[in-house]
Amino acid sequence: MLIRLEINNFAVISGAVLEPGGGLNAISGETGAGKSLLIDAIDLILGGKASKNLIRTGEDTAYVEAVFDISGLDNSQLLEILNDSGIDIEDDQLIISRRISRDGKSIARVNGRTVVLAVLKAISAFLVNIHGQHDTQKIFDESSHVDLLDRFGGADLLPFISSYEKLLSKYKEIVLDIRRLSAMPGSMDARKEYLINAVKEISDASFAQDEEDKLTSENRRFKMLEKNASILSEADELINSEDGSGYNVIDRIKTCASSIEKLANNDDEYKDIADKLRSLLADAENVSAELSDIAQSSSFSQEQADAVTKRLGLLYDLKAKYSCTTVDELNSFRFKAEDELNDLKESGEMLAVLRKERAKAEAELLDAAERLTFERRKRAERLSFEITEQLKDLEMPRAKFSVDFIRRNKDRFFSAHGIDDIVFMFTANPGEDSKSLAATASGGEASRIMLAIKCILSNADTVPTLIFDEIDTGVSGKASAAIANKLHMLARDHQVLCVTHTSQIAAASDNNFLISKNSAEDSTSATVTRLDEEKKILEVSRLLSGTESDESVDLAKKLVEEFS
Repeated sequence: MLIRLEINNFAVISGAVLEPGGGLNAISGETGAGKSLLIDAIDLILGGKASKNLIRTGEDTAYVEAVFDISGLDNSQLLEILNDSGIDIEDDQLIISRRISRDGKSIARVNGRTVVLAVLKAISAFLVNIHGQHDTQKIFDESSHVDLLDRFGGADLLPFISSYEKLLSKYKEIVLDIRRLSAMPGSMDARKEYLINAVKEISDASFAQDEEDKLTSENRRFKMLEKNASILSEADELINSEDGSGYNVIDRIKTCASSIEKLANNDDEYKDIADKLRSLLADAENVSAELSDIAQSSSFSQEQADAVTKRLGLLYDLKAKYSCTTVDELNSFRFKAEDELNDLKESGEMLAVLRKERAKAEAELLDAAERLTFERRKRAERLSFEITEQLKDLEMPRAKFSVDFIRRNKDRFFSAHGIDDIVFMFTANPGEDSKSLAATASGGEASRIMLAIKCILSNADTVPTLIFDEIDTGVSGKASAAIANKLHMLARDHQVLCVTHTSQIAAASDNNFLISKNSAEDSTSATVTRLDEEKKILEVSRLLSGTESDESVDLAKKLVEEFS
């Protein structure tokens, strides 16, 4: 159960702590004081939508933290979720927090571990059930009625639902296959031609798994060799190319060396230069020879380089054409294309087989649907009786609740839930025909019907904490007292929190909390106060008459004593 709720900078609440106890907890306050903000804060903890608008004006973040005692909660599914999420449990407590920042982002943690919202919602579903102000209106939504009936049916109904859902899935797959194979012949022929070409192109290319890496490496090597060959050729050209006089570099060095040699023969002063020129000539001739040898021994082959480039280009073209990124994907595409071709070639035979399978699947599905309807009808009779009995306790002694099964039209026969639309019916007075809730129930009646459903479903639910946000809307007097009694009884087996505006619920509560709004010149804040017995009576008095007169206080005391 919820043992502590801390709220900081959340809307008009700058800082507040709520520590509800077991039993019935009433939350009251003046209109506009911010009572429902507590419910909004809890909803945020349970994975509700985060918005920067929830942050108190002038602050950067809003923070909500809730502490749950799970010592009495025996639920293997919850423990499995916690274990899978790496969440450790200490002292049988779960501490759930959520922080919202101005950029709209939020961070959720469970026992200090950051979790995604999907995990947060999965965990909180086992801890708290909230009935908000708008949830009563959901009872008018007929699409929700089948879910409520199935929840009432509980585990005993699950095998019938599961059987129907599996057969429905199988039936839908067969129908989709038939539609796919029954496509227009023209489009099927075009598809065949496309697949045949794809298989041929990829098969003819026959790329090995590691070939792309090898081709890329070879292409890189050939480009380097080609570049080297170009440089060598340019160097050889510079050395051996002849000018307009028919001389190259070596010829000119040789001529120069011969001329200086003559000078050196007559004058020793030129011997050093002559030696250097002879050495330069020898080096030049050696370099020229080496360049020639390197060029002749080079492994570069333009033909081989062109072949690698062409092969690599083919691979890139095929990958682009068939939306693949690797050779593995390309070959996988070919295998799938071959499989699809085989399917298309056998499509005529397959259609005949599938149509037989569809007839068989439809018969099995119809049988499962009829069994599900039969089982639902049994639960519907019991639900109708129990809700009608609950309504007697809620000052609706002559009301009658029933469940109608409307067989669906053939064109939309099999739905996700079965072959019937489930509609809750209601009449407040005997002798009148039952009509759908949306057509006949008032707001106050809808609140009591929803409370009756909650009371009945709570027996099947293991959720320890139930929260009601103004379940008493639209009722007063005896009806309010009846709702208070019902919540009081519900709180025997659950922790119940209820935002209320009626004195009866406040009087019936085991724990009372007052929400007050304080307005200063430039700011507004809301506070949460736990009421002792004396202040509880004063609050009940205020709810009774809007005053704390002696007469009203005496009436409040008597009202509180009635629930003691």
